[in-house]
Formats: sequence, C-alpha cells, structure tokens
Amino acid sequence: MINILIKKELSLYFRNLNNIFLPLIFFFLIISIFPLVLGPEKTLFNKIIPGVIWITAILTTLLTSNNFFKEDFNAGIIETYLTSDVSIEIVLFIRIIVCWIFTCLPIVIFIPIVSILFDITFQSSIVILLTLVIGTPILISIGIFGSALTLGLAKNNILTPVIIIPFYIPVLIFSASAIQSVSAGLPYDMQIYILASLLTLVLPTMPYLLKYTLEISINN
Repeated sequence: MINILIKKELSLYFRNLNNIFLPLIFFFLIISIFPLVLGPEKTLFNKIIPGVIWITAILTTLLTSNNFFKEDFNAGIIETYLTSDVSIEIVLFIRIIVCWIFTCLPIVIFIPIVSILFDITFQSSIVILLTLVIGTPILISIGIFGSALTLGLAKNNILTPVIIIPFYIPVLIFSASAIQSVSAGLPYDMQIYILASLLTLVLPTMPYLLKYTLEISINN
C-alpha cells in the first residue's frame, strides 16, 4: 500500500512539471535580482547572500504549500482519506516527504552552484547546505499545516502566510546564527543541534496534527 501511495504522489508531480521547475526558477530569479540591486558592493553582498538564500527558500515553500490541499478538498479526496482503512498519518507523512523532495531538494542540490557563482566560502556553503537540509522540511511541514488550517476559507491565500510565517522565525534565526557563526570563525554546533531537535519534534508529530486539523476543517 505504501508503495502505491508513493508511486501515486510521484506520478502527480511528474504529470505536472511546473510543480518541479517553478520553485527552482523562482529561487534563481530572486537570487539573481539582488546583485542587480546592490551593484558592485561585493563585500556587502557576500554578507547578505546567505540570508537572501534562506529568505528565498522561505518564499519558495510558501509558494508551494499555500494551496497544498485545495485540489484534494474540491475533489473530495480528503474525505476518502479520512474514511478509508489506510492510516491517514502515513499518507500525510509521505506527502510531506514527497513535497520536500520536489520543492526543496532541487534548491539544496543547486546550492554548490550558487556558492560558486557568488563566491561563497566552502565552509559557509557547507553550513548553508546543512541548515537547508535540516530546516526546509520544518518549513514545508508548517506550511502544509497552515494550508490545512485555512482549508475551505474564502481568503486562505492571504491568511495562510500570515498564520505560518511567525512559526518560520525560529528556523530562520538559528539558521542565520549558524551561518554568521561560521563566517566569524565561531562554533555553530549548538544551532545545528537545535534545528535538528526542531526537525525531530515537528516531522513525526505533523501528520497527527494534520489529521486532526483536516477533520475539523471538513466537519466545519
């Protein structure tokens, strides 16, 4: 059953290639705009580019997860999930992982290219990569939760970012702190451990929160 669910989710993404390429194109467009705005100030740009990468990753996850359940809600698939014999927690967990693979993993893979293009040091590049690998699954999970929370509301496109962005702030703070620490030659282990702790807290519990939220949204 799990194999069937995974194949179904993968086929949905490959059927609509916009779901794969749009977040990546959006990421590179935002990244490429900043050098044009800042001009030749290379020192300033080198300081802010890690933050730009993370802010762009946040915007990309918002773009992807904002209407995550919209089609399923309109087609009545969510009711099918809730009433079927298959554990909806497993279904939701698989959907979170597949969404991360097609939304954030391409960004992670292209970070070395971004580092070369913008002359980011090797050590800073490794830390950026590490924080993205740990932090972006948290962002995706929270974004999908926001989508479930506002499901069925007329203005959910506006409400979802307003609700979930405050929950993004801890991930952004500790990621930025780790990147600043490595740039200053300071230890960054504690920030990575905190991000990993957040991941182990959010990812396993999110399917259960989503199930409860979807049941409330459907019943209302």
